[in-house]
Amino acid sequence: MNLETKRLCILPLTLYQFKILLEGIDEVEKELGLVSSKVPLDENTQHAMESLYVEAQRHPKEYLWLTNWQIILKSENKTIGSADFKNLPGESGDVEIGYGINPDYEGMGYMTETVEAMCKWAFSQQGVKRVIAETEKDNYASQRVLQKCGMKKYKETDTGFWWKLTNNI
Repeated sequence: MNLETKRLCILPLTLYQFKILLEGIDEVEKELGLVSSKVPLDENTQHAMESLYVEAQRHPKEYLWLTNWQIILKSENKTIGSADFKNLPGESGDVEIGYGINPDYEGMGYMTETVEAMCKWAFSQQGVKRVIAETEKDNYASQRVLQKCGMKKYKETDTGFWWKLTNNI
């Protein structure tokens, strides 16, 4: 299963592929038959993905909520970023999304396409009422992505803003 947009293929990694990702981006790109992006996971992302992988192993039937989704630019057959849901949907119907894009591909609308597609998929799943996201206060690019996707700011903390998109169906 993958999500398709005009320019992107958004591919959720299987548990096996997710494990390979943790060994190195080159390894999973090779496994997927992609052109090498030559952009390794940064330390924070690596740590977050390791924690998410542990949860994905604990919930193999719901792994789509806990895996890494590779954002593949169709025209280059290359990973340009990734996204994930940071948890299983909660009893309240909320699920949190996170994402990142390689710097060479920022400002081209790819992340907006990705977040829109992933929100649409999330809302097609039973029990999901809201997709939420957190941004740092000075991450204007990420805030703009969420605004373009229709998210509204609903909470402020010392370091960031919380956003939500409600399923109107």
